Amino acid sequence: MRPWLACLLFVFAVPVAAEEPVVQDVLDILKERGLVDDGQYTALTAKNFAYEEEQGGLLGRIEWSGDFRGRFENFWFDRDETGTRRDDRHRLRYRLRVQGKAEINEYVDAVFRFASGEAVNFDEGANRSTNRTLGRSRDFGMNPLFIDRAYLDIHTPDDWIEGAKAQVLFGKVPNPFRWKIGKDLLLWDDDINPEGVAARFSYDVDERLNLFLNAGYFIADENSTDADPHVFGVQGGLHGDLSEDWHVGARASFYSWRSLNNAYFGRSERFGTIEDGLTSDAPTVGASNFRVIEVGGYIRYDAIEGWPVLLYGHWVQNLDAVSSELFPAAGKEDTAWGIGLEAGDKKHFAALGVGYYEIEANAWPAQFLDSDITDGFSNRGGWHVYGKRQILPNTDFSVELLWSDPVRTSLPDFETSVSNSERIRLRTDVIVKF
Repeated sequence: MRPWLACLLFVFAVPVAAEEPVVQDVLDILKERGLVDDGQYTALTAKNFAYEEEQGGLLGRIEWSGDFRGRFENFWFDRDETGTRRDDRHRLRYRLRVQGKAEINEYVDAVFRFASGEAVNFDEGANRSTNRTLGRSRDFGMNPLFIDRAYLDIHTPDDWIEGAKAQVLFGKVPNPFRWKIGKDLLLWDDDINPEGVAARFSYDVDERLNLFLNAGYFIADENSTDADPHVFGVQGGLHGDLSEDWHVGARASFYSWRSLNNAYFGRSERFGTIEDGLTSDAPTVGASNFRVIEVGGYIRYDAIEGWPVLLYGHWVQNLDAVSSELFPAAGKEDTAWGIGLEAGDKKHFAALGVGYYEIEANAWPAQFLDSDITDGFSNRGGWHVYGKRQILPNTDFSVELLWSDPVRTSLPDFETSVSNSERIRLRTDVIVKF
């Protein structure tokens, strides 16, 4: 066997995990020593390149990203309407999230994200937080890491239709119905990533107008002996430029919750929903359905350099909520609304904002509500004042003040949501992105 051939056999026997430059380096050495001529070198180099393109492992091409957040959090409680005052609380917390994205081909990406959390008891709302409290694991025990997202992103190529983009997401996916404009926290906690199928479509009519349509089918609780509680949602809207300085957006959403059972309603009632009030087909008689509509919009003014101003708002109604026969005095309690104002840029001086949210008891299934502004409870109204500044590249400092009160306080109708409702929360964060 020729020496150069033996060398090549050894090189190509190197595991795929070896670094890509190894094969090319050996080919260069063989050429320098005269063991292969120019023609053989060119042919082998091309063959090696084609092999790596076809067989190269995707793991080596994963795009990694993530963030770490350190938090100091304070709670101050006042006496609630039940006559109870909870002790004040102070704690240190962190959040770690690491995401990987692999481009499988022109049409498919695989995405996954791991996150910290305390999801030991989902009935306590731990599914709405990726925070981990220092000292939660006794005697410095190890902390868990959870699959926060895991999905396939099937999308159209860049040259599909000019101005149009479409994608289908399958798995544990990012919520397709939430905006990143302002604080979109009225219905969905931002740590909830639903499980099912989502579709997104957007089209740039021209340089000043974008239209979009989102849809999703998500399973809330797989049931091996009965129908699965699930939700179908559809949302449409637009983003537009009125001028160089004025920008607007609007959306309308429709949700249809179906095949809901006693266990589902029980989870909602733990966080403020009135028993037999979320839908006219009371959970005591079995599976039930209800529908919710939501509208939202914003307007942004960008004329002042470093100080853009954003005004946004949302309104929600449960179309099927009723006055519970068990608590008739409570009424339907079927609406929710929120409004916010934000100004500034965290890279210029600071981003400052204030918002108010009010969620009646039966407006939305309470187990999905934001866990911060109203502690994840319905029948609450809450203020949110915040400021954020970039203090170093990829490093932000933020301070948030949140306080909430019950919307209605009559007992025993609203006892669940009234408990511990009189509180002020202060959060101080340092967030590092990588």
